[in-house]
Amino acid sequence: MIPAAPAILAGAVVGLGVTVAIAGATRTRPDLTDLLRRMDARRLEHSSPGAAASPGAVGSALDRLGARLIGQVGEGVIRLPRRDLDLLGRTPAQHVGQKIGFALLGLLFPALVPAVITLAGGHLSFTVPALLSLALAAVAWLVPDLNVREEAASARQEFRYAVASYLELVCLERAADAGPSEALRKAASIGEGWVYSRLRDALTSAELAGLPPWEGLRQLSDELGVPELGAPADIMAVAGEEGASVYSTLQAQASGLRGALLTDAQTSANIASEKMIIPVTVLVLLMSLYIGYPAIARIMAA
Repeated sequence: MIPAAPAILAGAVVGLGVTVAIAGATRTRPDLTDLLRRMDARRLEHSSPGAAASPGAVGSALDRLGARLIGQVGEGVIRLPRRDLDLLGRTPAQHVGQKIGFALLGLLFPALVPAVITLAGGHLSFTVPALLSLALAAVAWLVPDLNVREEAASARQEFRYAVASYLELVCLERAADAGPSEALRKAASIGEGWVYSRLRDALTSAELAGLPPWEGLRQLSDELGVPELGAPADIMAVAGEEGASVYSTLQAQASGLRGALLTDAQTSANIASEKMIIPVTVLVLLMSLYIGYPAIARIMAA
């Protein structure tokens, strides 16, 4: 049973290669929704925070496997973090392809252990590495979800900082007697970076759909899960529909958001400081033991 482990492993690798080759060569009818999302990801690839961390180009073998898996089992079974993916500018096929790649690495890595030991002349049961491969593949399948969640949290924090500056720009435009719609568009055209690109895209989409610009900002807030953008959209809606003066309200909103961001930064700094207590304490104890041990040893020997 043990000498057959390399042959089993080689057969599994060959079968996997043949499956990937057939899946890559087979042309499937693309899903229109996924195709539109891929086009949007290409447009945002130079401005999205997840573009640099994207695991390969769109249309790679893993992406095609991910698209095929989504088409067969559906997104409800895989439970994709769609809101986080939209924020990072990634398609579901890319994310599922990355999950497949991580799972394959987790599945194959422990299986190499008995093969190497057998080739070296040792003996090791193939059952334990096989079970370990399945467990590691299951854990590795969840790693991309954790990475996306962490990157999305960082991107949302960056989005909140940009929204605070955007509110200040809108206040300046309103102080210059610009209308609600004009103030939102001019303020978005001033800033740079991926956040302002998303703001401009949302305003343009609302204009093409015949909606007021604050509706575009409200939709973007719901899609990305950034409520800090929905509040100024509601404020500007009041100004546009009822003609109310919202300059002081926008200023108060911007000031409150800056205070919340400052509080979050202080909390993060405190958490980082608390995490350093244990390593520093252990280091001090080790140094004290290293310095005091010779003296204690001499006293005990006397």
